[in-house]
Amino acid sequence: MRPYKLLTVYFAVILLALYSGVSQAFTFDFGDDHPPTWLETYGQPAPRYYYYPQINSYDRSRMVDNRQNRMQRRATTMNQLSDLLSGRYGFDREKAIKLARGIEKTAGYVLTRNFHPGAVIDSYSRTTRAFWGNEEMFRQYAMNLQAAAKALTEELAKEPTREEGAVYVRAQRKPGKDTAKTISVSPKVWQKYSELSNTCYSCHRSFRSPFD
Repeated sequence: MRPYKLLTVYFAVILLALYSGVSQAFTFDFGDDHPPTWLETYGQPAPRYYYYPQINSYDRSRMVDNRQNRMQRRATTMNQLSDLLSGRYGFDREKAIKLARGIEKTAGYVLTRNFHPGAVIDSYSRTTRAFWGNEEMFRQYAMNLQAAAKALTEELAKEPTREEGAVYVRAQRKPGKDTAKTISVSPKVWQKYSELSNTCYSCHRSFRSPFD
């Protein structure tokens, strides 16, 4: 009978060890919240990550709100730059430089700090599942955006001569003036704006979900 008792105790110890190991491996403390359900498409939940620290629900929602507000302001800024460069309302060099500089200041690290993975998985986030494992690519997009905005700012500040290939555009009419004067603009301004716009588009194509 003794061998059977020892065998029973042996199996009990083994089962207890296995149960403890499984419990330890899959037990995570999420504080005041559970990982949210994030759906890019129906029936395709985003993978949960385990190697980053979790963020509580308040901070996660605040990060999502911050970056969405910044994105909306950046879209408005790009539209304003487009209007200025298209000649729709006349060209204002100082305003265009200010707009481009604003994008430069909110790109780079300032952009990436609101994309902690714990905030990406929020239910209201439109960041795709492709973000996981591609954070370095996203950081590079953010740096490229900053560099493109800086290049546009520098090009807007130039006042080339006709011999240097200047393009003359109609300036915005000032209050009290009957006519608007023309001012010289670098011919590369529109190319720099396109590079900035393409950087935005490339990042959105890679990391922004089409689903609301």
